[in-house]
Amino acid sequence: MRIFLFLSSALSLLLSAHQFSITEHTGQNRGALFFLLIGIQLLIIGALVHDHQEERARKSQTSVDKEDHKEAEPSATNASEE
Repeated sequence: MRIFLFLSSALSLLLSAHQFSITEHTGQNRGALFFLLIGIQLLIIGALVHDHQEERARKSQTSVDKEDHKEAEPSATNASEE
């Protein structure tokens, strides 16, 4: 999903650059500003989605590590008791 957001952002920023170049002489930059705003918003949303996915992956990895540690702990205590 984040790849789609980044590609959409890049496309929107390219369209805004094209609109700015077309309307440079007339001063009618509303369309270009619209595409620029949409591109920036998509870029920010893509970064937030990326951070959220990394955080979820980190949390799931630490929970798996904790479970592995809990499973390994009783066997170590059983071996020391024998």
